[in-house]
Amino acid sequence: MKYSLLFLFFCIIPTYLSNIYAKDTITIKSPLKIPLLLSGNYGELRNNHFHTGLDFKTQGRTGLPIYAADKGYVSRISVSPYGYGLALYIDHPSGITTVYGHLDRFAPYIDKIVKQKQYEEESFSVNFYLKKDELKVEQGQLVAYSGNTGSSGGPHLHFEMRHTESENLINPAPYFKNKLVDTKCPSVRSIAIYPVKGKGVINGSSHRKIATPAIETSEKYIINDTFTAWGDIYFGIKAYDYMNNTSNIYGIYSLKIFVDNSPIYSFEINDLSFDVNRAVNSLIDYADWKNNKSFYMRSYVAPGNQLPIYTNVIDRGIFKIQQEKDYQIRYELSDIYGNTSVVNMIIKGRKQDIPDTTFPQNSYHLPYHKKNIIKGKGIYWELPQGALYENIDLKYGYNNEYSEYFSPVYTLGEENIPLHTYTTLKIQITKDTIQDKKQYYVARLGKKGESAFCGNYENGYITVSVRDLGRFTVKVDSIPPTITPLTPEKWGRSGRIRLRIGDTQSGIKSFRGEIDGKFVIFSMDGKTSIAQHTLETPRTVRGKKHSLHFEVIDSCGNIKQYKKEFYW
Repeated sequence: MKYSLLFLFFCIIPTYLSNIYAKDTITIKSPLKIPLLLSGNYGELRNNHFHTGLDFKTQGRTGLPIYAADKGYVSRISVSPYGYGLALYIDHPSGITTVYGHLDRFAPYIDKIVKQKQYEEESFSVNFYLKKDELKVEQGQLVAYSGNTGSSGGPHLHFEMRHTESENLINPAPYFKNKLVDTKCPSVRSIAIYPVKGKGVINGSSHRKIATPAIETSEKYIINDTFTAWGDIYFGIKAYDYMNNTSNIYGIYSLKIFVDNSPIYSFEINDLSFDVNRAVNSLIDYADWKNNKSFYMRSYVAPGNQLPIYTNVIDRGIFKIQQEKDYQIRYELSDIYGNTSVVNMIIKGRKQDIPDTTFPQNSYHLPYHKKNIIKGKGIYWELPQGALYENIDLKYGYNNEYSEYFSPVYTLGEENIPLHTYTTLKIQITKDTIQDKKQYYVARLGKKGESAFCGNYENGYITVSVRDLGRFTVKVDSIPPTITPLTPEKWGRSGRIRLRIGDTQSGIKSFRGEIDGKFVIFSMDGKTSIAQHTLETPRTVRGKKHSLHFEVIDSCGNIKQYKKEFYW
């Protein structure tokens, strides 16, 4: 039997915005003295996490002055080649902490403290806390300069607001409502309809169906696909938000679903927590993200999904089609400014056979609410309670035909099933022939490349922590990292020493530079793998020949050294 699915999309822009903002006495000033535009918003869906702040554009360049958003004191400073790069944390009397990430450099009075710490620890990477009132700042005081450090995809300021005590993450957007312009509604790309396996069916199939809207006008979309459904189903939607004066896409703030005008599901993305942030993988269609890099937000809420975003969920977002009638489905999607898009569609209930569920051979049934242990020939795997979002039937396999590896290849589930926490994996090394046991590592053989996990060797086994499913084996990394000097003939004239470092297997663990036998700070950008030192007096005496010694160690303990004399 057939029916026509009519998909109507229209946009409502409210006249008044005051109702969507909490009345708060906290005064937050802009950390930038330029017109504010966003390259990323709070709650935006990212790989394994929600984006937890606002990304302010910096006119495509680095070095713009960054100012304290409120008075307080610098409570923490972090420097890393990855993550937030150079980051500053300021605690305020209001009980809020503001965070400034991907900085190019700190203000001189802060930079002095950072360098002192780096030389004390003899490390570029530092992460340290300051005592209350040790380094006070006033609202609007210069604290840093914008950059592109760490895991940044381009010049911008990453700005966060946290509750100081809990570190839960506040949506900063309402504090900048008068500086950001947004009159645009969210845009819907497609809707997915999922049958619950063994309990529902769509068009005679147990697989999801995608409905793609055809644009009728700028505010209306129509889908003419034909679907029938019976039993338990749930929904997914791929949608983005837009703002004025930019072409960037942003995440959806609020989403509601109604069936025959009765609410069955809703969320608002506020007060995220680092403890459960990874559960974004349970909100989305994780398999589609792994395979196609697209985000479908599902209405289904798994029993182990502890995200705090849900405001109303009936029957875990699953709806029963149990009458032969038309079901009116309505989506409402809103941004933080209240601009709302509405999606209407009809699903016709039609009785049809529900396909039986098939389980993979050689599988383990793992309940989400318990600790699970898998023991096999040469393997021990422990998943703590909370590692799974829902019960799974885990595919298990064992292949001993790969002569180039030092253990069998173990299949532990499929890549498209997410894990929330780390698990402990212990694999026996069947060809234990390497003298330096640190060179063993566990490799995850993924569809799009290999991941390396270094761990502890004991009694012929290697133990590592992993947070993904897939195929695992033991390999050896005996190859040291690489060090490539960049234009060494210019070091003396430019006063900058630049080296590109790399490792093809286990990855870089640490690096260290010395000039004339004394430690010097080499900054490092994880994106470019370039380590750089700027020569300065009195630490390095000018007008003489100097000796550089640079050392890189990978995660399996292999060491590469580079030595060169230069004149400065």
